[in-house]
Amino acid sequence: MICQNNYKIFLKRVCTNIVKIYWPEYYKNFRCKADKCLHTCCAGWLVGIDEESLSRFMKYPEIKSKISDGCFVMGEDERCPFLRDDNLCDMILKHGEDFLCDICREHPRFYNDMGDHIEAGIGLVCEEACRLVLECDKPFELASSDGSKMELPEYVKTVFDESKPLAEKLSEISAGRRASSKIRAEIFAGMEVMDPGWSDLLAELASKPVSKEDADKAIRENERELTNFAAYLLYRYKGVRRFASEAVYLLADLSVRGLSIPDGARMFSGEVEYSDINIGEALETFG
Repeated sequence: MICQNNYKIFLKRVCTNIVKIYWPEYYKNFRCKADKCLHTCCAGWLVGIDEESLSRFMKYPEIKSKISDGCFVMGEDERCPFLRDDNLCDMILKHGEDFLCDICREHPRFYNDMGDHIEAGIGLVCEEACRLVLECDKPFELASSDGSKMELPEYVKTVFDESKPLAEKLSEISAGRRASSKIRAEIFAGMEVMDPGWSDLLAELASKPVSKEDADKAIRENERELTNFAAYLLYRYKGVRRFASEAVYLLADLSVRGLSIPDGARMFSGEVEYSDINIGEALETFG
């Protein structure tokens, strides 16, 4: 989830004009789907509450009673105690969205502190964010609230070079290194298990690997979505090229086995990006 303390620092620096914050075009279009979401972020997560919000919540007995050790006490099926049966948030309905703690209000946004500026984005674990990112057909540009733009880093630009197919660009950014379908699946399957369903997909892929030819065909058939996926990873992780390349190949492998690119990206994000252990291991393995 979002690093709560960093969010406070980012907000203060932006509001006092110490730094500018930039984001991709699709960032400002994000809106939570609320009860229309098929994969709610209000279940299955341990929700840590920032200190300022915790102090505020303690003034409300009906909220205080549902907090333990700085986290909301999850109910049946690991659902947030404020998530109603219709998948709407009882806290928002009673107090408004601004009443939420940082992590609930900001998810799935992320912020990278680049020193002289901040780069923001939206994480693919959210199905609506995933749709906005993967379906984006506009140029990938970074803009600030005042309309000023920032030049893209070369490590992001490279995947949008229209003179080359994506498979060729992936080979270049990974210096020609590419794990086999079996080894790639086994590496990701060996990480911390968040969703048994994801583990089952990887186990099947490891037992029935996808050929290089079939994976390359899947990349050609899903070029726009996978290009946007690669750009997202390169942008979020500041140019960790091999990791981005292997992640794209993994999605291509899974698509050959019948999983859609959006579902693969969302599950990958939830399993790899939203586990500190797993993302650290992935970046180290494919760094």
